[in-house]
Amino acid sequence: MTKLIEINEENWPEAARLTVREEQRGYLDSAAGILTRGYVYRDCRGRVFGIAGGEGLVGLALVRDLEEEPACYDLQQFMIDGRFQGQGHGKAALALLLAELEKERRFPQVEVCVKKENAAALGLFEGAGFRDTGYVDESCPDCLNLMRSLSAPAATDLLIEDFTDPRFQAAFRLYFAELGIEVADWEALFREMNQGGNRALLRLGPKGETLGFIQFTTLPLTSRFFEETCGFIRELWVAEGRRSRGHGAALLKRAEDWFLFQGVRTVLLTTDTARDFYLRHGYAPAPACRAKNGDEVFVKHLTPAGA
Repeated sequence: MTKLIEINEENWPEAARLTVREEQRGYLDSAAGILTRGYVYRDCRGRVFGIAGGEGLVGLALVRDLEEEPACYDLQQFMIDGRFQGQGHGKAALALLLAELEKERRFPQVEVCVKKENAAALGLFEGAGFRDTGYVDESCPDCLNLMRSLSAPAATDLLIEDFTDPRFQAAFRLYFAELGIEVADWEALFREMNQGGNRALLRLGPKGETLGFIQFTTLPLTSRFFEETCGFIRELWVAEGRRSRGHGAALLKRAEDWFLFQGVRTVLLTTDTARDFYLRHGYAPAPACRAKNGDEVFVKHLTPAGA
């Protein structure tokens, strides 16, 4: 039976002798390198898990914390010794590891970076629910960034179409206060929001507390010959103390699903504070598109489920 065990002073020499097949050595660090990384990453809670089977140690996994947005667990190394591959240890160990992280739930998601040509690893992680984010790390362009969400905390998303709703107004005031934006006439601002087809999703916690919101609309783009209706993410905010728990990602996904339901396939947004967050969720800079306020423009082309 496969299980996760602690690496200690008694079994680390056995762990250090583990190795993958010759053709796989370009995909992972050596066992000794994985053990070393666990020590080097100690300030971000680097942890090396031993993977044990009936034969003793059969593999290693290394997980560390990534605090930058979107904060997540980084499954940095995952290896099964070449002698024990094809026996189900990888699938079983990955399920056990995800269960441990689910139980701890310091972060709402797990990411792993996999070489594009490593078909066996891609199949393993995709089978466990990891999906390509579309994000490309410039330091390793030959890798795919895969992400898997852990179960989301209990929350309710309310569709807001009337921006005189006092809960939305209170959240929006907090949002602008964080940005240092002063508004002379709040009532006029909220009346303006009620025009032009604006909508918002207000996320509430189990006790009715506000966790965040996303505000969005559709935007017709026209030229002399063509017209396209695009989605436009106007604002996205998560309350202080509720960040790095998956609420921003969940709200963004809900808005994208709404666009797809309306037949909209292209989504635009601007940001000067959350560039990495949007890159990791499939948005790309649109250098040929310019925002009037000078902020960078990002675009994502949505794909309907099953397409």
